[in-house]
Amino acid sequence: MMIHAYDEIYLDDAMETMGSAVEYAVLFCKTDGQEFIDLFIACGIADEFGRGNVKYISGMSGIELARLVLEKCGKKTPDISEIPYIDYPAEYWVGWIIAYYQWYTGKSFATICRKISYQNIVDLYGVLHEADPSKSVSAFDEIIKNNSETNLARLRKNKGMSQSQLAKAADISIRSIQLYEQRQTDINKAQYNHLKAIAKVLCCEINDLLE
Repeated sequence: MMIHAYDEIYLDDAMETMGSAVEYAVLFCKTDGQEFIDLFIACGIADEFGRGNVKYISGMSGIELARLVLEKCGKKTPDISEIPYIDYPAEYWVGWIIAYYQWYTGKSFATICRKISYQNIVDLYGVLHEADPSKSVSAFDEIIKNNSETNLARLRKNKGMSQSQLAKAADISIRSIQLYEQRQTDINKAQYNHLKAIAKVLCCEINDLLE
């Protein structure tokens, strides 16, 4: 069972607040989107927001949240109390959907944003902004998976071996090792003798290598 970050009763407020915060920071404060997300995390507010602190997710507007982040980091902000109407811009959706994903997974913003960039999310806007948020969850999960180390790479590094050392010890071409680690070749469908040889060298079970 998925354990969400906080009570769902606050989710709509959190998504709206985060959406408006990113929209205000990018469109009206002319702050780079990735920079704003990085500042949100660096100043510590992201941790409070992600834990469901009502002060941040429901107790202030998106403009107030963005101002707090930017001013904590020494940046000036324009004095507006309401964002002029724009028909669901990409900037709003970025904040809106990342707030949903953080709530849904219970992961911290820092953990998520190490794998998913602001631009990654913007690139999904065209196909997903009118879809159910669950579609974005699947897309984000896929990005994280593709940006994560394979089990093979992790086990090899833990063993202190280079790709060439592993290839030589397992009597497998270095290109095969590279393709497995880059996920260009599915290790789950690898030849049994390859898996057996690699597992023996890395002192692990074959199942430990599978994705």
